[in-house]
Amino acid sequence: MRDVAIIGAGPAGLTAARVLASRGHDVVVLEEHADVGLPVHCTGVLGMDAFSEFPLPSRAILGTADAATFIAADGSSVSVDAERAKAAVVDRALFDQSLADASLAAGAEVRRGVRVRTIDIGAAGVAIGAEGGARVDARCCVLACGANYRFNRQLGLGVPRSFVQSAQLERAFDGPSGVEVHLGRDVAPGGFAWAVPFQRDGRPHARIGLMCEARALAHFRRFAARMRARYGAASAAWPDPRLKILPLGPVSRTYASRILAVGDAAGLVKPTTGGGIYYSLVTGQIAAETLDEALHADDLRDARLRRYELQWRDRLGAEIRIGLAFRTLVSRMNDRAIDAAIELARVDGLIPMLRQTADFNWHRQSALALLRHAQFRRILLTSLWS
Repeated sequence: MRDVAIIGAGPAGLTAARVLASRGHDVVVLEEHADVGLPVHCTGVLGMDAFSEFPLPSRAILGTADAATFIAADGSSVSVDAERAKAAVVDRALFDQSLADASLAAGAEVRRGVRVRTIDIGAAGVAIGAEGGARVDARCCVLACGANYRFNRQLGLGVPRSFVQSAQLERAFDGPSGVEVHLGRDVAPGGFAWAVPFQRDGRPHARIGLMCEARALAHFRRFAARMRARYGAASAAWPDPRLKILPLGPVSRTYASRILAVGDAAGLVKPTTGGGIYYSLVTGQIAAETLDEALHADDLRDARLRRYELQWRDRLGAEIRIGLAFRTLVSRMNDRAIDAAIELARVDGLIPMLRQTADFNWHRQSALALLRHAQFRRILLTSLWS
């Protein structure tokens, strides 16, 4: 019997695997795809601070950005830069593969092409059944399978309260020189669209994507056509993007007897942007530390594993609560309000305030600062009442 079986070889699962294996536990990671990190589902933008907090592969960094241009529905724009908001654009496949290499070096086993079908919790362990009749027995299990909740109800964890849709495509594209964020109900209702430029093999590329309430594919096609026309590539033919569901808000419970859920599998992403890499790293680390103590004590009951949820809530809870509240409000802004907010940022001195509060991995301070700003609050409330 293995000590720990981890379902999913993303940043959360591989972080947990590396930490647990380095502390002497027998760990196996079960990844459904043939290659770790593929297919790529994510924009791959991560605050630079994470590279000093965690042992992350700097060789996966394709470029950096510390500014973004926000473009309103009427075409007006404002640029915001902040040193604390500096972010890395990473090669997500190489990033995950490097995390897998670190897990292997620590002593974990990573099995690829293993699709888990069943999880059965018994008095002495967890029995995991996979396609083809393969079975893994372990003392405990970590759910790190991304935004996939097919086991959650069975295990008593619940599902996220709501979701948004996302679509993204990476292309060789000589587009914007810096990160662009496009706002407006016609562009991405209840969300926003983005263009993240970088260099790959000496050629300009960009990740073009959006998150919205519904009909992500249709909205993406229109946005991509506008971007191609804007940058002189109107005749280019792009394939359809990868579509993904993003959770908004954690599941009702992230632990059970012999089970922990981490990262997207626990519904733990930034509510403001849907970004999940940093929260995955944080919760993978906390889960590993919780299980390390529980395994040594031979106590994997839910009462013991509850410490995991208490710790991630202590670290991330306020960020998530305020982020969800802020997102609920601003996602209802109409185009007139968005245009007014961009104009306010241009003329009223919002930029210095945002420079002081902006942090790529932590959004609470900026959200609260905006909500405390009298004119921004007036724009927001007028939009909600109209």
